[in-house]
Amino acid sequence: MNDAADTPGFFRRILPKLVLSLALGGLFAWLAARGGVPLNPGKLDFSHVQWWTVGAYVGTLFVTHLLRATRWRFLIAPVKELPLREVIALNWIGFFAIFALPLRLGEMARPALTKLRHEVSVSSGIGTVAVERVVDGLITSLCVAWALFALPHLDSNDPLVRALPFYGYLALTVFGCAFAALGVFLWQRAFAVRATKAVFGLVSKRFGALLADKVDGVADGIRSLASLRLTLGFLFETLLYWGSNAGGMWLLAWGCGIPMEPGHAVALMGILAIGILLPTGPGLFGNFQLAISTALKLYFAAEIVSNDGAVFIFLLYVVQATLIVLAGVIPLYAMNLRFGDLLGTEQIKKGLSTPPPAR
Repeated sequence: MNDAADTPGFFRRILPKLVLSLALGGLFAWLAARGGVPLNPGKLDFSHVQWWTVGAYVGTLFVTHLLRATRWRFLIAPVKELPLREVIALNWIGFFAIFALPLRLGEMARPALTKLRHEVSVSSGIGTVAVERVVDGLITSLCVAWALFALPHLDSNDPLVRALPFYGYLALTVFGCAFAALGVFLWQRAFAVRATKAVFGLVSKRFGALLADKVDGVADGIRSLASLRLTLGFLFETLLYWGSNAGGMWLLAWGCGIPMEPGHAVALMGILAIGILLPTGPGLFGNFQLAISTALKLYFAAEIVSNDGAVFIFLLYVVQATLIVLAGVIPLYAMNLRFGDLLGTEQIKKGLSTPPPAR
């Protein structure tokens, strides 16, 4: 790994985005602390924690992290068959990149690394990520909508808590429309390619043909939706993934002394998933804490949130951060990859400069 040569250029490219993301993350963290939830609870606050539940949560989180990675094999299969070990490693590096890089720049890591190691086009990789993001967004926003409708919640003067129903239903609408759009795009793939080539060909025939090829590549990435076997396999492991996620959060919350029911864990999971979609600083720090603390205030009294809730948020974040970093950094070095590869800059440039095949 040529980190010495790569590091200066890598940080030079992300420095402006890093500064902006740190400001956003600091703002979110300040809002969470201002709302009565300390980001760093005192030592005595941990005295009543059932520590075996922390160990159990590590186990459930590992299962969650594994399922989140393995399900991608169903999405990439129509493009190229990859060994399961490679699927897991590429995804774990990708999850680390999303977590570590500012403003969600790490979303490009998996498409870029798949191009680098297996010559799968970046546009096809982006298509698989699009399916994953839309399906996850639809499932988690459905969880939030169900929880808002089915679970009794407290009245609150906190403006963020009061705004949760609006944002929850807005997310459901957005992801529902996005899922429908994926279906239409797959159904009318040929038309989308021809239209792109014709419209942008008015400016430049070469650029129109190149962009049409990229659109066709994205359609390759969502082609798994046309296969009932692949779609059902992906959805089954996705439901297991989110179920394991909610179950682990419920167990950890119980171990921290929060009188949480499984339904509350589903609500917290959904709100957190939507909350961390917001571009923010490295480690998702700030919006992670703000999303969970706001969700807790919806169902539990202020004294529970500010004490047991603060401990729960702290442990939840530390355990997740540790696992994501270790699971990502180890294969990153084992594959002799550079941190600069996570941005995908070179792969994107190569993809844009490669002429489309003759049609």
